[in-house]
Amino acid sequence: MSYDTERLIKNARTALPGAVDSVILLELFNVLNEFFQDTNIWQEDIAFTVLGSETTDTIFYIEPESVSSVVRLMSLKDSVGFPINGNMAIPGEVTLLTPPGNAGTYVATVSLTVNDPTQRDGYPEFPEWILNKYSLGILDGVLGRMMSQPSKPYLNIQLATYHTKKFRNAVSVASTESDHRNVYGRQAWAFPQTFATRRR
Repeated sequence: MSYDTERLIKNARTALPGAVDSVILLELFNVLNEFFQDTNIWQEDIAFTVLGSETTDTIFYIEPESVSSVVRLMSLKDSVGFPINGNMAIPGEVTLLTPPGNAGTYVATVSLTVNDPTQRDGYPEFPEWILNKYSLGILDGVLGRMMSQPSKPYLNIQLATYHTKKFRNAVSVASTESDHRNVYGRQAWAFPQTFATRRR
């Protein structure tokens, strides 16, 4: 368990008198899942092999190296880095719109979210830098969910609404920073690929 995770749990205990760690961990998992699904901030490049003219296969199955679940396909590139047309109707199943003409290694960039199994201590696995950067927003998400639970000593609808709003603000900020790759002032749009020139 990282120091950032330990600090988040301690802060949650302080604001939620009577809350047990197992419930806090459950809600932390739920909040992280929502955070990652809505921001695309956790991404991974997954390479897979295509056989070119030796086969007509257009469907390829990919798995992340981390303990995680694939959310959506962010980009797809061929062996030399040029964009390829494809989709991922089912998470983890990449479909090329046309069979690859040449053998090589394609790279699918996907966004991820938390998944079981968690670590032995019950904490979900995900990149530490994300919690380090967005710890307050993620804590707001945990507090918002738990303070809205009925018949609990920490029930507080007014504070639940407040923390949930702050969490959604953090999601919006993280989503924008993910789109801009954390580059200050970077434009959100990319140069249209129709104007790109491919080298032979």
